Amino acid sequence: MNTLEILYDEIKSMIDSFTGENGKQFTCGQFEGLGWLDFYYKTTTYEGYYPRISLKIRSKAVHFYIMLWKDGKPILEDYIEVFGKSSVGKGCLRIKKLNDEKRLALKEIILEAIVFSEKN
Repeated sequence: MNTLEILYDEIKSMIDSFTGENGKQFTCGQFEGLGWLDFYYKTTTYEGYYPRISLKIRSKAVHFYIMLWKDGKPILEDYIEVFGKSSVGKGCLRIKKLNDEKRLALKEIILEAIVFSEKN
């Protein structure tokens, strides 16, 4: 198992543990990955269930995706200092390694997604 696969497994285990769900394979367009906390999502190009959290291993990093906004902005903007500006997108974290601070931040993000999902 290579370093990214080990990292992917660690993040997957965290998400499984906190959500109480096992990640489910899903495909949307060209995207294939694991997803958790499905919700109904509708846009001009997509209508159906979509995961609030999803995970995909890429060639250089593990990508952690989240569909969650707080006060009108993507929740991940609150974590730029932890993960670094180049690793944070509007709905994606590109993770190459974890330390305790990043693990704690991921836990917070996952828990916020769970709370939001339970309310909606």
